[in-house]
Amino acid sequence: MRTETTNNEIPKRDWKTCELVLFRIAFVFFTLMSIPLSGKYYQMLFSINWLHPGYRDLTNLGRFSPSFFNIPTESGRWGLASYADYGVLLLIAFLGAAIWSLIDRKRTEYAVLYYWLRVLVRYRVAIGMIEFGFVKVFLIQMPQAPLGTLHTNFGDITAQKLYWLSVGVVPWYEIVLGLVEVIAGFLLFFRKTTFPGALLTAAASANIVYINFAYDGGVHVYSSYFVILCVFLMIPYLPDYYRLLVKGENVIPIRFYPSFSTLPARVSRYILKSGIMFLFLVVLAGLHVQNRLHNPLIKEPVTPGLRGAAGYYDVSLFSVDGRTIPYSPLDTLRWQDATFEKFSTITFKVNKPVKLDLSNGVPAPKDIDRTWELTGISGGRRYFHYEADTSARVLKLYNKHKTGKDFKGKISPSAQKPKPDYIFHYTLSGSTIVLNRTDEEGRSLHIELSRQNKRYALRK
Repeated sequence: MRTETTNNEIPKRDWKTCELVLFRIAFVFFTLMSIPLSGKYYQMLFSINWLHPGYRDLTNLGRFSPSFFNIPTESGRWGLASYADYGVLLLIAFLGAAIWSLIDRKRTEYAVLYYWLRVLVRYRVAIGMIEFGFVKVFLIQMPQAPLGTLHTNFGDITAQKLYWLSVGVVPWYEIVLGLVEVIAGFLLFFRKTTFPGALLTAAASANIVYINFAYDGGVHVYSSYFVILCVFLMIPYLPDYYRLLVKGENVIPIRFYPSFSTLPARVSRYILKSGIMFLFLVVLAGLHVQNRLHNPLIKEPVTPGLRGAAGYYDVSLFSVDGRTIPYSPLDTLRWQDATFEKFSTITFKVNKPVKLDLSNGVPAPKDIDRTWELTGISGGRRYFHYEADTSARVLKLYNKHKTGKDFKGKISPSAQKPKPDYIFHYTLSGSTIVLNRTDEEGRSLHIELSRQNKRYALRK
């Protein structure tokens, strides 16, 4: 079976009535599925500084899907109701097809229009999968687990977070997953490799759909989006493969495509195609490399923490106004344990509820706004970004549960910096850290932390 033997001299045939009706429905539905429908998208498009773009600019260009409303229910977030947007588009497609059928009753075929619809869908899937793949190739989507997470009870971590952590702990596996998506998207740029590209994309995306249903993730709708588009792309090939592989018949595929016989048509086609491929393959990859090397827009913090402090600590002494508070898992004031990360984050666990953040931790330009560490984590563990003044031996702590929500990278901490939530005077001696402060109520706090020698199966 040859890949394609089509030429533009093949005579057009009259389509059956059912084919005409189905095409009209498909054309309206998949056109609306493949173009941005939000005004915010175009505002973002025209606000990009094309002389100095960031990887996130191109990522956002390729990351869109129909979204009209949000249903604030469990099914609206994780279940069938979350697909309501696609149902709305399908209703619009039926209505549009009915009107189209009344207006264009004498038309007998849509071969040319069908070709261009497939081109639109192919390119939409291609750029979406490439940008989706690059965030894995460059290890942005699923970072490795920090110490605070490794010391969180298993039951206090959401199912989605557990899955993402299980992928992030094996960086090369995440890279391979990303490469599969990038290759699938690349194949869809070419007509002759449409079927393997669509098949690979559908398989990879269907796996993501299943995983997100199994682990209560939030990406099942977006990954289903690519499955739907790729099934549409594969439909014309399925009868030929059935005849070849199941019935054992000799098959010569016949595909219609425009001739592009004039020089302006050929030049325009090559310029547009090459430009899109260059932008989303070469430029986007280069921006990812640049992002990793300079001022990274990522999920995990990068500012080095207090030198010699990284590790897991037992709270050996916790006193208020000179009164020692013994350890109790029920105490709402005393810390149960603490961690200092290799970067500028400190965590401690205390018996107070913390609002569960179900997001995925969007990449941010500043450490104070990077919330990957705390998303999907409950159980009373608090996360703080800190600044260390080593000459005055002072630690300034900023509550990441609050700043991540209030700032989200929209207000730069350098432009409008929040006040520290806690200010501790510290001493660091070997494996012991002593913290002292006076709180807003005038109480004197004295905390002694003893570092424990821990070995982790998930870390080298």
